[in-house]
Amino acid sequence: MKIKMQAIELKEVFAGYDNVPVLKDISLKVGAGEFLGIIGPNGTGKSTLLRIMSSTLDISKGELLINEKSIYDYKRKELAKIEGVVSQQSFFSLPFKCFDIVLMGRFPYVGWREKREDYEIAIRAMKLTETYELKDRLIQEVSGGELQRIRIARALSQEPKILLIDEPTAHLDIYHEIGIFEILKSLNKEGLTVIITSHDLNTIGAYAKNLLLLNNGKIVKLGTPDEVLEKSLIEEVYHAHVVIKEHPITHTPLIIPIAE
Repeated sequence: MKIKMQAIELKEVFAGYDNVPVLKDISLKVGAGEFLGIIGPNGTGKSTLLRIMSSTLDISKGELLINEKSIYDYKRKELAKIEGVVSQQSFFSLPFKCFDIVLMGRFPYVGWREKREDYEIAIRAMKLTETYELKDRLIQEVSGGELQRIRIARALSQEPKILLIDEPTAHLDIYHEIGIFEILKSLNKEGLTVIITSHDLNTIGAYAKNLLLLNNGKIVKLGTPDEVLEKSLIEEVYHAHVVIKEHPITHTPLIIPIAE
């Protein structure tokens, strides 16, 4: 039997900001081809964990492996061919066109100038995210939802093996929210490792293969949506009363908050 490679592995990781610990003793393995959703209350360390995985935040203690190789053994361009990252915030001060923003995702592959293949890959990423009609618009002129889809298109144009997204459907309407998740589901079936944070427990529970529940900077539970989205556990972590039913179409957990 073929052993699956670990796309990302954290070993006893501690991390935080300004000497204030946020994540404490995190050990985690994410297999290649996984679709992992990271959930938990506000301020519990979801974005911090994603920043560690993308090597944009240094760990104070522990070890990070990407494709079973220490993060310190990678050059920045080499890592950019493996990981595509969409953070919660991106600020563009210069008046770039949207197409140029997406084309920036080709930076790890470009020598002196872009090739025809780079343009074709950027165009394909924009069409996939339904942003191609925005290609000639200035990035400052698009809405928050359009900007989010542009940023996802830029990450996809890197042709990464691992895609990390912090709140992928922030600012998106229902149509584009489901559209993005369907794209991620399709790419995951083709072998892309997808790791995302989300506050939308019902949607992430319908798409992710496994969920990681964080609370107070520690892993509470890792398992399938059925295993993690359990009534007593959700109520304990989120301090909310809920009813959990089976979704009539997806047959995944459907969480309904109720007033006390």
